[in-house]
Amino acid sequence: QRVHLSRLAWLHAARLRDAGRPFATAATLAKLTAGEAAMDNARDATQIFGGNGFMNEYPVARHYRDAKILEIGEGTTEVQLLLIARALGLTSLGSGARPAR
Repeated sequence: QRVHLSRLAWLHAARLRDAGRPFATAATLAKLTAGEAAMDNARDATQIFGGNGFMNEYPVARHYRDAKILEIGEGTTEVQLLLIARALGLTSLGSGARPAR
């Protein structure tokens, strides 16, 4: 489900771009969903592998490190959420958000 949602978000952003329409928010959403899906799946795999999931001899450890980079590289998850909120007309105000004036 996670990967399918990420793929659909990516395809939507790509179609917008190909059509010459604004696609920055859709691309940001696709990056956010893909990064979260990768991290959630890697975390689940590490949990299944137990202690072996952290050993470099197993590919799970590499997948976990690679997924973590997706959360950090090209903007943190918080930055991605901020960009999406701004595109929706929301501003960050402490723990809540309200429409921009």
